[in-house]
Amino acid sequence: MFRPILAALLALTTLAAGAWAQSAAQSPYGKVNRRDAIFLRFPEMAQRYWVDTETMAASHKSVAVPMPKQCAFVYSDAYTKGQMSEREVQDTAVSNCNRHLAELGPLGENYPTNCACKIVISDETYVVPKDSMPEQAYGPSSIFYRDPKGNIARLNGITRYGALIGHDRSVTFTVENVRAEPVCEGTFTNDTSNSGRFSLSCFDGKFTGRGTYESKVGAPNDHIIARGSTPNGQPVVLVIGLPAQLAANTYGGI
Repeated sequence: MFRPILAALLALTTLAAGAWAQSAAQSPYGKVNRRDAIFLRFPEMAQRYWVDTETMAASHKSVAVPMPKQCAFVYSDAYTKGQMSEREVQDTAVSNCNRHLAELGPLGENYPTNCACKIVISDETYVVPKDSMPEQAYGPSSIFYRDPKGNIARLNGITRYGALIGHDRSVTFTVENVRAEPVCEGTFTNDTSNSGRFSLSCFDGKFTGRGTYESKVGAPNDHIIARGSTPNGQPVVLVIGLPAQLAANTYGGI
């Protein structure tokens, strides 16, 4: 009779311990820094977290991103309102992050792994290991082009780049297919803070293109749209920051 009760109490205790493993006070992973990669990647979030008085001074503040790190192309930050506890602020950030992901559509055509929102920062403290955090910028990507017969083809996967497009003069990037195999390399060269030129080389140079790009901010998600052509004049479009289906619906007509 007492064994089921004891088991239930033990399970409840374990669940509570797991739930609060993300408490800042219990985290062994150290404090965040304003120059850490995640704040450079999402400057609007950094502004709220470190500068804006109303949110910067909140008693609790949390950041959620999809994990593992290659999935971290969106984020959600939440701050104390009224008497919210740390856990309630965390739950708000995760809920908002998951809702944003769901609104963008399925990710299976881009990622070889499941992406799930998770609290990574709570009260200026990392609650996941620092080496699990994105050290580069990542985003789902699609390349649309015409094959030798003139049919529209596309390559879905993810793109990663290690610098800030629009801030650094030249930024190199790598495109991986859905099996996480590198297939393309390229360069963005900015002319203004949100536009410039790009070059792209795929499949060991068998497919190349160049043209111009633009960074777009806002709905449905911050993304980069690059339009250009191959050496024989066929159009090529690169989209970074939108899942495959959304990218195809928005830009796939090339």
